[in-house]
Amino acid sequence: MVRSTDLTELTASELITGYASREFTCSDAVEACIARIGDTDPVLNTIITEVFDQAREHAAHSDARWAAGTQRPLEGVPYGLKDIVATAGIPTTGGSVIYKDYVPDADAVVAKRLSDSGAVLLAKLATFEFACGGAVNKTFGPPRNPYDVTRTTGGSSSGSGAAVAARQMPLAIGTDTGGSIRIPAAYCGLSGLKPTYGRVPRAGIMGLSWTLDHAGPMTRSVQDCAIMLDAIAGPHPSDPTALAAAPTPFATAMQQPVDGMRIGRDRRFLESRMHPDVAAAYEQALVELASVGVTIVDIDLADFELTQQAAWSIIFAEMLSLHEERVNDMDARDEQGAAMLAATPFVTATDYLRSLRLRTRFQHQLADAMQGLDAIVTPSMSTLPPVIADQMTCDLGEGETAAWLDIACQSMVPFNYTGNPALVVPSGTVDGMPMSVQLVGRHRDEATILAVGQAFQAVTDHHLISPSVAAA
Repeated sequence: MVRSTDLTELTASELITGYASREFTCSDAVEACIARIGDTDPVLNTIITEVFDQAREHAAHSDARWAAGTQRPLEGVPYGLKDIVATAGIPTTGGSVIYKDYVPDADAVVAKRLSDSGAVLLAKLATFEFACGGAVNKTFGPPRNPYDVTRTTGGSSSGSGAAVAARQMPLAIGTDTGGSIRIPAAYCGLSGLKPTYGRVPRAGIMGLSWTLDHAGPMTRSVQDCAIMLDAIAGPHPSDPTALAAAPTPFATAMQQPVDGMRIGRDRRFLESRMHPDVAAAYEQALVELASVGVTIVDIDLADFELTQQAAWSIIFAEMLSLHEERVNDMDARDEQGAAMLAATPFVTATDYLRSLRLRTRFQHQLADAMQGLDAIVTPSMSTLPPVIADQMTCDLGEGETAAWLDIACQSMVPFNYTGNPALVVPSGTVDGMPMSVQLVGRHRDEATILAVGQAFQAVTDHHLISPSVAAA
C-alpha cells in the first residue's frame, strides 16, 4: 500500500495503473487529495467550492467498478473545474460576486463528459472574474503560486494552475481566450493544452469571446493531457463550432516517432521582449528539445504582431456583447476586469469586422509558414511571474518593466486568433520559478505537438519538479 501522502504526487496515468494493480483504491487517492487541499489551500486559495462528500461517494462507486471490471477511461481520477464551467446543483460563480449564489441545473458538456469517463470532481477552482482581468479577485481573493506565494499564478485559469501544481489534484480544466490555460500552466510548471478551436465543445461554459474561447486540460504530464483530451473532445449538437471526432484517440496518435521532425522558431516577434535570464533558459531548452531528434529552423512570421491588436478587438467587442448589461456595474467588479469592460464600447463595428477578416489572412499565413514543418516552438512566458498586485507589471531586466497582460499574452493570443493547437511544457527554472516552452501545431493536429512534448519529457525531468508549499 502506498502512503496516502505519496498518492498526491502521482499523475492521472500513474493513478490508473495503481488502481488496475490494486496497489491502492480510488478512495485512497481522493482522501489523499482532500488532505492535501486541507493542508495547502489556506495558503494558496485555489478552491471556490469543494464537493468532498460527493467525491467520496463517487470514489466508492469507482472502486466498485474497478472491482467488477467495468471501469471507464478516467475511473476514480480526481479533478477540478475552473469555476466558469457549469455544474448541476453546484454553485458556478464565474469568480464574481454577481454570480456568487448561481447554481446551474445542468452540467456543461465538458463536465458531463468527465463524469461519464469516471473522473471524480473535487472542487470548483478560482478564476479571474468572468475569466478576464487581473489577479486580485476582490470577492474570493487571489490564488497564490505554489513556487512563491507572493507571485501570481497567472490566469485566468488561476486556481486550476495552482491546484494541480500543488498536488491538490492531478487534473483540472481551464479555458483559454488569450492564454488562460497556457499562462498559469507556464507560471506553475504544468503541461497545459489549448486544443484546436472547436476541438472541445464550450456549451455550458461562461463565455468571454465566442470566436477565441477554448477549453482544455491542465495536468502534470503530456500523457495526462492526451487522456484528458480524449475524454472531453468531439462534436456536440449544442456547440455548432465543435469539430468532428479525431480519427484516432490522442493518447494513441501521440505515440508517433518525432525523430526527423522539423520545428520552426520566429526570433523577430515571438521571442522579442524577454528578460535576459529567461531568454538564456529558453535557449538551453531548445538544446534539450533538439536532443530528441528534431531539427529547429528559423522562420519569419511577418506582421504577426498585428494579431495581438486584432485579437483584442474581437475580445473586447464580444465581451461587450456578452456582458453589456454589466458595463455600468463597476462597483461589483474587479479593478482590471472593470477597466477592460469599460474599454469595450470604444471598439467600433469596423474594427471588429476588419479583425475577423484579418483572422483568415493570418490563418493562411501561418499554414503557409508551417509548410515543411511539423510544429513551431516559442517561449511560453518571457519573464518571471509578477508579484500579486492590483496592476501587475513584468520585469524585463535592465530597469525595463511592462504591463503583465501585454507581456504574458505576447506568444499566447496569436494562436487563439488563428485557432491552432498549442501545448505548454515545463523546461527548467529561473530563480526557483518554472520556465516552459510552447509547441504550436497545425490545425487539428494536436497529436504531433503531444508527441514532441512527450518526447521532451522523456529526456528531461522539469515536469517532475514539485513545489514546497508549507502547510497552513
